[in-house]
Amino acid sequence: WAVISKNDLALNMATEQEMDYAGHQLNALFNQSQYNQNGWAVIRYSQDTNSEQEPIYRSQLAANQDSLNYWVNMNMVFDEESNNIGIAHIRAATSGASSIPNPHPWVFENEKTYSFVHNGGASKELLYDLITDNGTDESWLDQNPPQTFGAGDWRDSGWNSVVDSELIMLFIMRQIEIHGEVISGLESAFSLMIEAGISPYMLNCVFSDSESLYVYGGSNGLRFSESESFYSVMSSPPENSLSYQWESISTGELIVLKDTGVIRYPGFAVVQNNDPEIVVPLQPELFPAYPNPFNGQVVIPFKALNDRLNSISIFNISGVQVYNNNLSQKEIESGQITWRPNSNMSQTTSSGVYIIKMISGLDVQTSKIMFIK
Repeated sequence: WAVISKNDLALNMATEQEMDYAGHQLNALFNQSQYNQNGWAVIRYSQDTNSEQEPIYRSQLAANQDSLNYWVNMNMVFDEESNNIGIAHIRAATSGASSIPNPHPWVFENEKTYSFVHNGGASKELLYDLITDNGTDESWLDQNPPQTFGAGDWRDSGWNSVVDSELIMLFIMRQIEIHGEVISGLESAFSLMIEAGISPYMLNCVFSDSESLYVYGGSNGLRFSESESFYSVMSSPPENSLSYQWESISTGELIVLKDTGVIRYPGFAVVQNNDPEIVVPLQPELFPAYPNPFNGQVVIPFKALNDRLNSISIFNISGVQVYNNNLSQKEIESGQITWRPNSNMSQTTSSGVYIIKMISGLDVQTSKIMFIK
């Protein structure tokens, strides 16, 4: 979740109706925490650059287990004078230490305070190769070592506790330093990650340079909304949005939300085929599900072709089918479905490994997920 005020106003200048709208978003985020049990955090940016207030609050508890702190700190985003940006994250850990207070938003201090929240997943080894030019130059990581939360040096035993999201931010910041500008740095970082095999569906993120919000990802991975006084971003907006509309970003699109308006960069970072003689065949793809492991719901991103029969099934380790979905046109266009194992109260799903099977015509792809109660 993220919010930024418009027209150089503080967020506390919003109307009563808009405050109700913001509360509706925060309540939806609070309810989603039951599926994201590894803590929550929020960062506030103030227009007063001399402000000494602590800009970030982290909790090791899920928001629904920490309701008093959640509501006090989230309401401060709108209640305190001069706040113009707020960014929050609820966590279901998929890599690194899971017993620590939510390390999102990741913060990088330079001339400005940069921050980053991420909903997805990527190979840490692949990110290391990108940051270090395939291991030939570790100087950026020497200057900005990834956190291991007390587990030892990142080069050794601490590597298992490094979180992929921080490596993504460190790679972004390196590209920004190389290019000397945020937009060019983001374009380079996202393009290189995609060329290396990381899907945009695994890069749903919100980046801030303390002045604007930069929103990127796969289709329907993130949505944004506009009111009179502010813009909002959510990965899972409330279904009833009090007459406000939510618009999805498209795959590979960058949305820049500024106090002066919205700038859209469609096809901002996608792998292009510039050789007309090379024909790139269209193929269905089953992308890694996230979060994984999960304990409430799991998002299954995919690319399916419209001219085929498409289905996604899930089997337990014994081969018993526990879920089957013949994909609708709407689901094919959205490029993802969500599985909630225990949404059917008459049927209980046990913890363990499950196999996702996607069939698109004659093409069959599988992947594994871990359900933990």
